[in-house]
Amino acid sequence: MHVFISDAHIRTDASYRARRLIKFLRDIRPRMTNLYILGDLFEFWFEYNIAFPKDYFKTLAALYNLIQDGKAIHYIMGNHEVMIGSFLKNFGFIVHPGHAILDIDGKTVFLAHGNKIDKRLWTSLWESLLTSKLNHALYSLIHPDIGVFLAQGIAYLSRKQRRSPNLANMLENYAQSKLNEVDVVVLAHSHIPVFKKYPNNKYYINTGDWIEHFSYGVIDKDKVSLQYYR
Repeated sequence: MHVFISDAHIRTDASYRARRLIKFLRDIRPRMTNLYILGDLFEFWFEYNIAFPKDYFKTLAALYNLIQDGKAIHYIMGNHEVMIGSFLKNFGFIVHPGHAILDIDGKTVFLAHGNKIDKRLWTSLWESLLTSKLNHALYSLIHPDIGVFLAQGIAYLSRKQRRSPNLANMLENYAQSKLNEVDVVVLAHSHIPVFKKYPNNKYYINTGDWIEHFSYGVIDKDKVSLQYYR
């Protein structure tokens, strides 16, 4: 069983959603083949050269246990993964900076967070700010305790921006166009869970989030579904 999650926006392991996600990973571990994280697992991810993100330790440990079991974890970057170095790769994640096209149980699956599809002004400004090499260099000079505190605050404000009612449609229209090339499209970013089945066994899933919905996609041989952790 292949499992797809996204948008937990974890700020600390002590949060309810982090504790619930860790429990979910433990519960589903015996049945899961591989895990696919479609971005924004953490509220903010910026890799310093020597500082370890201690607020995420238990979440990362739960994921590492899956890797030790021989399960692959694919991590597709979202718009809250700001600066990616070697940490996640060395940890054992298979990191995809943009989208990924994978063969999963005989199906061609397109995976992306969805922020590159989102053409709203705020998203474009956020992308420009966070992808600037100059900003990365300046930010890296700030002490991690201060930098993470400031960045989580900014990331929180970004997440709280009112979502356009057209965003879900924007993502679904994109998915429909990609289904001319693949069998399944899995996106995230909107925080709205979506499951659509089209003719010829084509599927679109939006994984929703782990803030309100606790939703996840599943591909299990011939079955494609969207499920909720209760």
